[in-house]
Amino acid sequence: MDATAARSSFDASSAASASPPSGDGGGWQAHRLAGNGMNVLHLPMRTAPVALLMLTYDVGSRHEADGVRGASHMLEHMMFKGSAAFDPRRGNGILDLLLPLGAQANATTWYDRTHYFSLVPRDSLELVAQIEADRMNHLNLDPAQLETEKAVVLNEFDRHLGDPVELLHQAVWRTAFARHAYGVPVLGVREDIAGFQRDHLLAHYRRHYRPDNATLTVLGDVGRDEAWALAERHFGALPARPQAAFAETPEPEQESERRTVVESAGAPGIVMLAYRTPAGVDPDLDALEVLGLVLAGGRASRLHRRLIAAGLATEVWPSLARLRCPGLLQLGAVVHPECEHAQVEQALRAALDELRRDGVGDEEVARAKARIRGSLLTSRDGPLAVAMQLNEAIACGDWRGYAAAADRIAAVSAADVERVAQRYLSDRGLTVAYLVDTFDARAPQAVSA
Repeated sequence: MDATAARSSFDASSAASASPPSGDGGGWQAHRLAGNGMNVLHLPMRTAPVALLMLTYDVGSRHEADGVRGASHMLEHMMFKGSAAFDPRRGNGILDLLLPLGAQANATTWYDRTHYFSLVPRDSLELVAQIEADRMNHLNLDPAQLETEKAVVLNEFDRHLGDPVELLHQAVWRTAFARHAYGVPVLGVREDIAGFQRDHLLAHYRRHYRPDNATLTVLGDVGRDEAWALAERHFGALPARPQAAFAETPEPEQESERRTVVESAGAPGIVMLAYRTPAGVDPDLDALEVLGLVLAGGRASRLHRRLIAAGLATEVWPSLARLRCPGLLQLGAVVHPECEHAQVEQALRAALDELRRDGVGDEEVARAKARIRGSLLTSRDGPLAVAMQLNEAIACGDWRGYAAAADRIAAVSAADVERVAQRYLSDRGLTVAYLVDTFDARAPQAVSA
């Protein structure tokens, strides 16, 4: 998908056996429901009479096996098609009730997680909790609706195939992750999507959509005790359904450089270098984020001076994936129309060699850190913006990473940046990708990944 609040006292018996609230010093409080192990987070934000409720499930495309690639995204769509108590065929579907309230309600699926969020007037929070609890436990999954929605998702799939930059992204990850599920697009595989039956999605739903595999976040104009009571009232009685650990295929250590070329008619020329990185909770990710901006974060960055100012490229950028499993640091450059991909790749490599050889200056590290800190602060300007960032920290495996992000970045030193550059910017862990215009006679030819 790219009611009146009822007040009641907190159940003292449940509270006594639940884990005590804990905080991070930044206003956040954490709680665990005793009956089923569901995690609950709360942050008061009293700037407006609104509240946001978000459910983050620990399931994404990483949790899918061959034959059902795309099940998490398809299930996300079906979660809006009706549950036992909320069904659009009866005129009380989820969006039928929420949109007239002016709510912002949606969901997204990614590699490690699927999340659902609703930002509503404060007095509608009870309704949102009722909706989420009902579709967590009583989803309809009507076969006729599934057939209709498959056509919608296949159309979305085809639109992605028409985006040359998306094709480049997919090729980079497919080449870097030949065995791990990160190498498969989040939307899945066309033949799997077309073949989905109700039983496929029902099995995925029952395995992953359960309170012990979810984090409930409540933030906005809501007190802590009220948030705990809301969670207990609507989710406390839902049964936990412990499952065997998901058996994912690990990606072997990369031993040598990999390359791929993507051809697309009318595509801009792009060179991308992608380096293997550790998992998202690893402290090295903070230094790698700073390194990315030292290299390609604005006009004073290394790659701007070496590529754009030199007339080799028209744009450069970094992209760092913070995921549950090891991901990628990507450095991209749009090739100047009068230049060739090989020239740009050579210049990129030369800049990285220079950084590894000569190190980085305190001033450029401070500049990169200030840019990251400013982006963090200015992007946390309301409940929805906060929830989006918190959601990714939950997906990485530790929600506290959201609250501590600014302090962690502040602690990164020039020595840290130099260390991670030496450790991770290695040809052994490198994937080189070119995006080329099919009709450009000068462009390099596609090769197998």
